[in-house]
Amino acid sequence: MKLLNAWSAELDDTEVFVSEILEQLDLENNALANSAGFITCSCDFVETGMVKAICDALPFETVGCTTLTNANNDVAGTMLFCLTVLTADDCSFSTAVTGSLRGDLEDCVNTAAKTAAAKLDQPVKVAFAFLPLFEIGGEIVLNALDKAIDGAPIFGTIGCDLDTALYSNTVIIHDGECYKDAMSFLLVTGNVNPRFVVTSTSEQNLSKQLAVITSSEGSRLKRVNNMTAKEYFESIGLIAGKGVEGLISIPFVVDYNDGTQPIARAIYGLNEDGSADCGGIMPEGGTLYIGRMNVEDILLTTEESLKQLLKNDDINGIIMFPCLGRNMVLAMEPLAEINVAENLIGNTKPWHLAYSGGECCPVYKKDLQTINRFHNFTFIGCAL
Repeated sequence: MKLLNAWSAELDDTEVFVSEILEQLDLENNALANSAGFITCSCDFVETGMVKAICDALPFETVGCTTLTNANNDVAGTMLFCLTVLTADDCSFSTAVTGSLRGDLEDCVNTAAKTAAAKLDQPVKVAFAFLPLFEIGGEIVLNALDKAIDGAPIFGTIGCDLDTALYSNTVIIHDGECYKDAMSFLLVTGNVNPRFVVTSTSEQNLSKQLAVITSSEGSRLKRVNNMTAKEYFESIGLIAGKGVEGLISIPFVVDYNDGTQPIARAIYGLNEDGSADCGGIMPEGGTLYIGRMNVEDILLTTEESLKQLLKNDDINGIIMFPCLGRNMVLAMEPLAEINVAENLIGNTKPWHLAYSGGECCPVYKKDLQTINRFHNFTFIGCAL
């Protein structure tokens, strides 16, 4: 497999934009037998018709989403269009977009996945998924796709955008068409060997206070140490009175106690009964740690993640989706995390990074088999 990268900042002239992308790809000389692509871009490229124009010009299918900041080997910024093409003689690709996920979500995802998988002559080896940012939790959508493709590894992101406080310009892309409430995905089979890394907060930035999830329902955290979630947060000084605003910026790290790597969760809000709505499943019996994010820790965990990923052999390219929450903590240094990738990978391998509204990445079990998980506040990477 090869990864081909192209980018453009052209927003005024469609012909110039398409020409820039095609010239960089040089498909006549670089494309192998089978190809597919994924796009990340600012919402401006959707609004000006550039996304539609390039997808119409490409001889293969594409998926993707909007983002607040993205980068590849050659460029980084907020007003960019980045395209990565996966191309191979010994891999097959198939893409799909679901219908609206506001209906029968599981059936909707299953139908799209089965249709896409039917075009492949082997079982799915890995899926790259682009999820919508709306009221249905990302983990519910991820779990539906996981079930539909029989647990094959899923690496992906929830879309986001730069321009609005509520990210209302976020869209999902499939072959040039854009959607607010659908998921697009790319299925890959054949000679592909994905390796994954997941890092949220370094160990020294985790509280040592023991807390056990004693009651939960899906992503609703009901009781911790036999107290309501609200009572627990009050007991450790995270909230006072009705002030809950600070919770959204705190990574809550959950150990499933099943041998897999702990994962980070966001707290979205408190309910009248004292329960808390979270960014993903909060398993009963799991251990809960309070994390802390700062610039130094974000850059450290990014560096450690990439060093771990780069230890793998036979890397053809690297894809990275760090959480937008990390970018917000960077504040006056919004490209600092991208600079770490540039310094460690440089031009030795093709790479693509885009900030995420929620991260989908497998974690490894003790037998090194993968299990798909949804994350918040996390840097995720995939080496192909």
